[in-house]
Formats: sequence, C-alpha cells, structure tokens
Amino acid sequence: ERKKAQTLVNQLETLASVFRGNAFVEFMAQEQLLQVTREASERLRRLTNQRYGLELNSDGGFVIRDDANGGVRRPISTLSGGETFLTSLALALSLSSHIQLRGKYPLEFFFLDEGFGTLDHELLETVITSLEKLHMENVSIGLISHVPELQARIARKLVVRPAEPSGSGSRLTMIS
Repeated sequence: ERKKAQTLVNQLETLASVFRGNAFVEFMAQEQLLQVTREASERLRRLTNQRYGLELNSDGGFVIRDDANGGVRRPISTLSGGETFLTSLALALSLSSHIQLRGKYPLEFFFLDEGFGTLDHELLETVITSLEKLHMENVSIGLISHVPELQARIARKLVVRPAEPSGSGSRLTMIS
C-alpha cells in the first residue's frame, strides 16, 4: 500500500513540476513545432522531388536534410534562393494548415506575395504544379506576382493597375 501511495505521490509531484511556470506551455509549443516541421518536411520533399527534408536541431532551429547527399544535415543558410523559397513555402503552408484549417471555421485560403522571381524555370514549374494541387484540395491560393510565366498559368486573376499621375485612382480588372 505504501509503495502504491509513494508512486502516486511521485506522479503528482512530476505533474506539479510540469505545470509550474511555462514548462507545460513550452512543451506544447515544442510539440506543435514538431508537427508543423514534419508536415513541412513532407511538403518540401514533394516540392524538391525527394531531395530535401526539414528537421529541427537540438536548439529548436531548422536544418535541411539533404537526401540527395546521403541525408547530410546542413544549415538553412546553405540553400540557394530558389531552395530557400521552396522551404519557406513548405513551412508557410504547413503552419497555415495547422492554424487555419483545423479551426471551427476554416479559412481555406492562403496568400503568397512574390518570391517567385528567384526561381529558375524548373523550380517555378514545380511550385506552380504544387499550388495547383493545393487548389484541388479545396485550398484557395492568392498570388501576388510580377512573373510573366506565373501570370500566364493562373486562370483567374485580379489585375491591379496603379494610379495615374493625372489623378485617376488604381484600376482593378477581373480576368477569368
């Protein structure tokens, strides 16, 4: 009986220490970050044809797992501009899905503002294809871009023409 009681006391003391201060909040935040990172890694693997994955290091920072190079882990700062864009896109979409799409009233909408100019033709094609797949998953993506190849691929556009010096304001045109 005393052993059972001592086991219970130990468990209660452990729980008390977890809920003291910010330990529990930090634990939950770390768990959420792990989930977002796992989902982002899967998206990044799809975006890069299985070349890159995303992981957390022991400090809670992101590192790239280069599966095309034997799974070597390296800093994010070693990525090219296009690869950095794809990594950011994977993280943003994963974070958005965890925040927006799981609530009571999902937004199912995501805005991307530029960044496409840093992509070569092949990466741009990969990103556009990935965004089209998201659209098929009932997620609407709003793109803000000046890249002609991207503009040509988008079926529905809201074109904003800037205000003219003569005083007329900005003009909006919907193209379907």
